[in-house]
Amino acid sequence: MTDFVDPSISRPRIHRKRMVSALVIIAESGGFIGLTALLLSGRLMDALVVLQLMMALALPVTVMWATVRRHRNWHQPLGQLQELIPRVRDGLEPIESLAKVGGKLAPLAALCQQMLRDVREEKLRIMQLEEEVRQRIATRTEALERRIGALRQQAARDGLTGLFNRRALDDYLPEAVERCTEGKTPLCLIMIDIDNFKPLNDSLGHAAGDQMLKSLAQIIRSTIREGDVAFRNGGDEFVVVMEGCEPASAEELAKRIESLGGSFGKTFRVKQPPGLSIGVAHLDQLREPAAQHLLRAADQALYKVKTAHHAAAGGPARRRSA
Repeated sequence: MTDFVDPSISRPRIHRKRMVSALVIIAESGGFIGLTALLLSGRLMDALVVLQLMMALALPVTVMWATVRRHRNWHQPLGQLQELIPRVRDGLEPIESLAKVGGKLAPLAALCQQMLRDVREEKLRIMQLEEEVRQRIATRTEALERRIGALRQQAARDGLTGLFNRRALDDYLPEAVERCTEGKTPLCLIMIDIDNFKPLNDSLGHAAGDQMLKSLAQIIRSTIREGDVAFRNGGDEFVVVMEGCEPASAEELAKRIESLGGSFGKTFRVKQPPGLSIGVAHLDQLREPAAQHLLRAADQALYKVKTAHHAAAGGPARRRSA
């Protein structure tokens, strides 16, 4: 075992004490030899003087020996303990290294060893509790965010068709116009209206009208491109916003939706089966790029198509307003 020395006690001082102790022991041994010789020779007075000198030297020898033993029993273990505790605390030494401390401080070292173990266990327990709390907070926060996101989705969705509602359109369209204007990318808007929707409700009831609305929403969802956004604008009117879409592509998509919607409308057994009127507007045709102007342009295009449909059917056109 490596000896540890209290820094307050210098090594030269210890060496001097050891040297003096050795000299005193040598002197005492010589004195005993001389005393024995004097007694054997009958010189009692001289022997008495030597004995007194030896007794005088016995006191410093005893004190020196007690000092050496005290140093061994207290100072060395104390210095060892003073050096080990900071290293164990900082993780540079294992806690078990405190078992090296001997002497009268061995019980104190064992107590420090147990206290340091308790402190480490408590720190570990606190860290585990903090991690558990962090995970619980993260889980609850995530659940709350999902709930808030679901509520926002519900507020922005049409309950019947599942498409975004007019409120969502009012929020989304101005941002889309601004993005496309700044990025100089095309933007088209398709406005869809169901022809003969009221006669369908009057003839077959609102359940049939709801079925027409839900089916048309499904047709729109399955036909538009990824990235296009569909809205139920209210009643039997729908809007599709198409960022990055050229007018020719928007016209083709409108014709496809009109064909599919008309085919589905013919499945209802009514005198005037429902069909679709669709108007297309694009951002480049506007003098001033704004959401309300784009909606008005699409509504005007829709009205022209609806007028033509009603003229072909021999009925008046129904005016829509954006």
